[in-house]
Amino acid sequence: MTILYYSWQENSTTDILEAFRSLGHEVKLYVHELSHYFSSAFSSELSEEPQTCHYNLIFTFNYISQISNTAEVYGIPYFSWIFDCPNIEIYSKSLSNSCNYIFLFDKDMCETAMRNHPKHLYHLPLAINTDRLNTFLRLPHQKKGFFPEHYLHDISFVGSLYDRTMYNRLERAASPHLKGYLDGIMAAQKKIQGVDLISGLLTEKRVAEIRRFLPIRINADYSCTEKELYTHMIQKKITSEERIEAINLLSSLTPVALYTGSDAAAFCPGALSLGTVSYISQMPRVFHRSKINLNISLRSITSGIPLRAIDILACGGFLLSNYQPELCEFFVPGQDFVYYEDFTDLKEKAAYYLEHDTEREEIAYNGYLSAQKQFSYSRQVAKMLAVLE
Repeated sequence: MTILYYSWQENSTTDILEAFRSLGHEVKLYVHELSHYFSSAFSSELSEEPQTCHYNLIFTFNYISQISNTAEVYGIPYFSWIFDCPNIEIYSKSLSNSCNYIFLFDKDMCETAMRNHPKHLYHLPLAINTDRLNTFLRLPHQKKGFFPEHYLHDISFVGSLYDRTMYNRLERAASPHLKGYLDGIMAAQKKIQGVDLISGLLTEKRVAEIRRFLPIRINADYSCTEKELYTHMIQKKITSEERIEAINLLSSLTPVALYTGSDAAAFCPGALSLGTVSYISQMPRVFHRSKINLNISLRSITSGIPLRAIDILACGGFLLSNYQPELCEFFVPGQDFVYYEDFTDLKEKAAYYLEHDTEREEIAYNGYLSAQKQFSYSRQVAKMLAVLE
């Protein structure tokens, strides 16, 4: 097949290009920043490109409505693999275009996307480039010599603290009564993993109150509601608080290596603030050479496996995560990875596995084998392309 791949310089560009080509497909790569794909300038470019070559399909990570509408005109299948959650584009009414083949990593997102009646919608977990990681980390084909003699970090976390969100604007403007209510529902949500409480607790009365202090405008081409957007905003705020609290808690055990672009010194003064890392050239080494790698999922990911969790496992890192339903569906808790139920449990398990090297490395190795077997790009991309048959 000949594939037209519109990339917005996402981390996985090189990996999926390699997967397409290894499966025998020809790929033309078109690269721009994501904002360009929603610009008026892109519309004219987009209408010309399919006339220059016969493409069997168009591909993007995440769904882009302009591309779908053009693919519909030319009758070209449009494949999009959505890995951001929340993602405003799953509310686009263009999802009903017959050209669309939409793949989502989170089962709950599939239910949301069904609202716009897509004809081809699939659940597909995310992927890792097993060959690249094994070569880069020089991992042996057996357990002997697999783990480093000396680790860089006891505990590490790679990700944003989400210290700057829309919720900050609401917090400054809202009434004490509304802030008290929101504090209450966020406290309730923090006690439960893997279940969304916020959307049920955010009543229409509360939505109207929030609208007074933080009005939002919804494009008529999208079916999302104010309640859904406010829910995502609150979920991001909860995630911010959970990540900061977890890192500060674990810093009482050992300095936590914090790789983030957020203001780490202001929120996590006891952590080792180490800035950001390159997805390709630095992050795998951090995961492999940390005794414990934390995954604290964005709360809007209510079911699926975040890419960071798969990355950790595929690098032979020990994964200590919050509970995610699909993580427990594809991996065995206590055998491939470990999840915590609350922050007391998090601290106890972190302390335990820092002291029990053999047990920790056995779990990390099992998780590595399982991730490599189930989530390689060649495997997942083959599943994706098979739907055309």
